[in-house]
Amino acid sequence: MESPFDSVNSSVVAIYLEPMLNPYYRCYQDILTVSNMPAGPLAQMVARMGVPKLSEFQSASAFSPPPTARSAYSRTCLFALCRYPVNQSGGPNRKSGDTYMYAADVPNVFGYLENNGYRIMDTGFGEVSPGEFRGRRRLVCMCKYEGCVKN
Repeated sequence: MESPFDSVNSSVVAIYLEPMLNPYYRCYQDILTVSNMPAGPLAQMVARMGVPKLSEFQSASAFSPPPTARSAYSRTCLFALCRYPVNQSGGPNRKSGDTYMYAADVPNVFGYLENNGYRIMDTGFGEVSPGEFRGRRRLVCMCKYEGCVKN
């Protein structure tokens, strides 16, 4: 049976703070990610990236969340929010320390969203997705592109 929620092309995007293992530096980074490729100018700032599991001991269980709209990417890929427009052919430069957006960048991200026609619908740092292979991610906000720029 198909859920009516699976066929909806939602223009709502959730922004998360979640851990990513940077294979170049061999360390963990908490970066801002989005739930799906957003509409509008924010899409130029998002890179689709393959990421390894945070631990070799992680595995899916019967209680893992069901696949989501980004199910093809949810466990092995993420949509990372980058500081600069993304070159879609080359992807982000993981060697640079200022490639990704971090928790300290949240005020700047909110300003960008407001100045580029997005409506911030909900905010709050809440725990979500305990069954993901990438570890715990925290909800920063949900937003929707409305297309009109505020002056």
